[in-house]
Amino acid sequence: MSIAHASLLATSSSVSGKGGAFRTSGRNLGNIVTAEIAPDVTYVDHFTSVKGKRKKDKIMANTESLTIPFTFDEVNYNNLKKFFLGSALSSNTIAVLEEPLVQGSAQLFFNTDTGNDITYFIPKCTIRPDGNLAVNTEDWWTGPMVIEVLYYDSGSWASKPFGMVLASNIS
Repeated sequence: MSIAHASLLATSSSVSGKGGAFRTSGRNLGNIVTAEIAPDVTYVDHFTSVKGKRKKDKIMANTESLTIPFTFDEVNYNNLKKFFLGSALSSNTIAVLEEPLVQGSAQLFFNTDTGNDITYFIPKCTIRPDGNLAVNTEDWWTGPMVIEVLYYDSGSWASKPFGMVLASNIS
């Protein structure tokens, strides 16, 4: 994964939509069965003293973060490599816990049957496991993970350091 990957916003004739060139099999998490976008903002109140009384005159954001917990159900080589924080030893073997903190870019699609589809372009983030890999012989195996969006204010992302969301009918 590279930060602010050059193809994150590029268009491609082979894959439709903005950022189509970014979509490769190695970056694809497959079917996401649950996902949440969880902005977390902590606010600080400011008070001024007027005639001996404190009066709130301002509220400011003090801490900003955004996480995206999700669960995948496609237990394939690329997802297992991400889940086990691993590096590739061969085409089917993973060295576990060899890459505990990988930073890069992400592009998330949220497709709907009605209304607009949403694509979230994230210039800098980490991805890590967020619980246990559910091994079940009677159902699909699932793996919980979380994407932590990181502040990135370099180059063309200076005006959108936590990324951007495109709401449109994406094919």
